[in-house]
Amino acid sequence: MVSRRSIVVILLSCLSPYGVASTGRKNYRASCQTLQELGLTVKGKLPPMPDHRPQYDDSGPPGVSFFRTQVKDVDLSSLTVPRSFFGRSEIRNVSFENSDLSESTLCWNNFIEVNFSRSTLTQSDLRASMYVRVCFDKADLSGADLRLSSFKACSFVGANMTSAVASREQQASLPLSDEQRAQMSWRADEGEEPGGG
Repeated sequence: MVSRRSIVVILLSCLSPYGVASTGRKNYRASCQTLQELGLTVKGKLPPMPDHRPQYDDSGPPGVSFFRTQVKDVDLSSLTVPRSFFGRSEIRNVSFENSDLSESTLCWNNFIEVNFSRSTLTQSDLRASMYVRVCFDKADLSGADLRLSSFKACSFVGANMTSAVASREQQASLPLSDEQRAQMSWRADEGEEPGGG
């Protein structure tokens, strides 16, 4: 018979810093090293993870950040990089499948042919960006803010849209099921623009 202590040890062994091994995702450290190896972030000391969703005018040291750059033709799947910052960039033909991008800022960007399937985007800010042929299938977008963004030929099959924020004006452009629409938090207007525009 397995003891209670053994069960606890087994469960704890599944955990990794900022990630859970059962998801198949790399932990934060390994994810940052992958980005450095691909030449997408500066080599050297790993960036600290911010203690809040990053803003364009944060005064502290940045975490994982992509600003005024192009990221294209690369596989960034199964990474754990919550609270990342994307600003004024083009992200093209990139896969973030099964990656943790929770509480990230993705404002004022062009996302073209990007795969966010099975990714975690909870409480992320996706405002004021253009999404073209982007796959959000089975992604977790709970609490994400989609206002002021356009979605062209995108897919949301099986995505969790619980309390995701969008404007009534966006309803026609978001290809959601009736169940997903009922999960959403629809607003009368687009609200204020995010900073950094």
